[in-house]
Amino acid sequence: EHFAMQAKMWDKLACVRSIVSVNEHSDTMVMTGYPDRDNRIANHPSFGSVMSKLSKSSNDIPPSISLRGMSRGCEPGFLGVAHRAFTPDGPGLENLRLRGEQAKLSERKDLLTQFDTVRREIDTGSTMKGMDAFSGRAFDMISSGNVRKALDITKEEPRSLDRYRGIEQFLRARRLIEAGVGCVTLQYGGWDTHGANFKTLKNQLPALDRGIASIIQDLHDRGMEDDVVTVCWGEFGRTPKINNSDGGGRDHWSPCMGAMVAGGGMKMGQAIGTSSARGEYPKDRPYKVPHLLSTIYQAM
Repeated sequence: EHFAMQAKMWDKLACVRSIVSVNEHSDTMVMTGYPDRDNRIANHPSFGSVMSKLSKSSNDIPPSISLRGMSRGCEPGFLGVAHRAFTPDGPGLENLRLRGEQAKLSERKDLLTQFDTVRREIDTGSTMKGMDAFSGRAFDMISSGNVRKALDITKEEPRSLDRYRGIEQFLRARRLIEAGVGCVTLQYGGWDTHGANFKTLKNQLPALDRGIASIIQDLHDRGMEDDVVTVCWGEFGRTPKINNSDGGGRDHWSPCMGAMVAGGGMKMGQAIGTSSARGEYPKDRPYKVPHLLSTIYQAM
């Protein structure tokens, strides 16, 4: 009842209702396909970092941007820091932000080059080379201004701003995709509802519904529905049984969760897999997180 807008456009969406995950508070599983405990050893890259590695985009458009900052699972892993996601206020950007005329930017670049020469004598490994590539792209981004323009939602028409009021991250994501960014990650709300589950969801779900419906409709209106894959999920589901906390809560539940997928030329308007009557376990077609990631990689 709180996802009414998505219900009206289900021909543009699909869901998987029988995903088996792992019980860990981390983005590692859904961003890399490997649980956090394994990833700390193998250092697998995130989805966005893989897109960066395979990207052929111009220097001033970053292949991967995170609107949520860095977190476990979103790192570049063994691909190196050159393929880490850019964040609007993240490493490599805050200290390089354009302040004043273009000449000052050139001076800043010369100063950084001098400083890097000293560091290079100390560290001649791949990390230093990665930082060179990361910093170089940051300069190109600031000089061109394309990403900065995309993040500036004041350029959007009033009617569009009204649709995204309170959920501006979705609008920024859409504008970044239009600008040519290969992978954008964002987050909305807090879903760890060990208490007051129903009160929290009553407030948060309609806003999430509006965000998903708005960005999907915009992609269709712009003819981009087959070029973009949109995925909405978390790290695990919630317990089918309500706990005894104040207001009634639901705890972690990895044996069964769902995911919403849209676009990418895939068949929409379908629900894949079912859970048991109480939503405890997959009843048929059980899938693990890497299965869905594999499908998304294939679509991309």
